[in-house]
Amino acid sequence: MVDPLPCLLRCRKKLAGLSRTKKKNILAGTLILTVGVGLFFYSFLEMPAYARTGDSKKTISPETVDPLNKIGKGVAIKKNQAEISCQDGVYIQKEAVSNGKISEMLDGSPMEVMVEALDKREGKVASYLVAIAKKESDWGRHSPKKAGRECYNYWGYRGKENTTDSGYSCFDSPSHAVEVVGDRIERLIDSKIDTPAKMVVWKCGSNCETAGGQAAANKWISDIALYYNKLNS
Repeated sequence: MVDPLPCLLRCRKKLAGLSRTKKKNILAGTLILTVGVGLFFYSFLEMPAYARTGDSKKTISPETVDPLNKIGKGVAIKKNQAEISCQDGVYIQKEAVSNGKISEMLDGSPMEVMVEALDKREGKVASYLVAIAKKESDWGRHSPKKAGRECYNYWGYRGKENTTDSGYSCFDSPSHAVEVVGDRIERLIDSKIDTPAKMVVWKCGSNCETAGGQAAANKWISDIALYYNKLNS
């Protein structure tokens, strides 16, 4: 702060010959002006210090400064019904189908009991489980039975599980069915059989000509694509 004393002393000498009233007025005005100037410079010089003090108290997350700090922490976020996870610096997206769509589509059908199990499968797998079941059994309305018991085989699946006289697998429960058939579809997808046109091997095997002909195969592909695309639109 500016010291007003030297200024006042100089002014006092100049005022020696003036009247008492004029002296007082001039001295008072000079004092007010000097104090005002001093306060102005004091506040101006102190402002940056206050700003620096306030900034130093802020806590900034290292992940805000550099998102790469998230790498390796197993960060997972939900985005458009897809789970995106970061493991060892690699972002992996696991697609998912809204179970609301599946539930709405299967409402009132025998396959409705599988919604919970279907919701646990990856998006493409769940979509093909629903689409193929529609084509092969109308979502469980036409499916194999064993000794009058429901087999929960809605895909025409022929495996080793407690087979019927016709060779179809008879599963213990809806979740068991989704597990076994879902794993089979997942293996096909992992082998790049991941489009309805390629998935026709489910119907034809290696030769569609010996499994109803190409026209039937084309109809199968079209029907599967219809429901697969509905779930993934």
